[in-house]
Amino acid sequence: MNVDGILDELGILPGINEVIVTTERDGVPNAAPIGIIRDENVTVRLFLGTHTYENVLATGQLVANVTHDPMIFVEAAMSDLGEECFLRRDGVLTLKDAESWALFRCSPYRTDIIMPELEFVRGEVIRREFRAINRGVSCVIEAAIAATRYNALRVDSYLEEIRRLKRIVQRCGGPREIAAMKRLEEHLAASFP
Repeated sequence: MNVDGILDELGILPGINEVIVTTERDGVPNAAPIGIIRDENVTVRLFLGTHTYENVLATGQLVANVTHDPMIFVEAAMSDLGEECFLRRDGVLTLKDAESWALFRCSPYRTDIIMPELEFVRGEVIRREFRAINRGVSCVIEAAIAATRYNALRVDSYLEEIRRLKRIVQRCGGPREIAAMKRLEEHLAASFP
């Protein structure tokens, strides 16, 4: 099977794939929600000064973990995940509850925003779950992205976006999505008392 076929099997499809990227340096694990961009190449956008960027710069690799758990996206976006959230599989640091994972090699370079090309190394499907699309999950992920941008830029339009997305989560999400949205609001309130 070619690399495109393998990435399809792992759930990393053409377009921007929101995943939780795991990295580590000096034995310290890190997780962050990041978009893996798959078009004619596979790339990722990393930002200077983040733990993910520094870890990738030091190790030359990252792991894309596919998960549909909105709480993991919120926690990884707004705080550090506890060690209980990670698991080594075949020597690779992954999310414990990942549905699949893919190890990539990349060579970042020092600039404010980088988009290195990723080279697929190996991966594994842990479990296949068939599910309908839940708008609540998508909205929680969008809200987590807006929250990280608000934290970085302090632009009020991101708060308006979060409020709009919350209404959709309340209408379309299940208990896990509603709890994740509440947790996101708690993180924001703690950041700006």
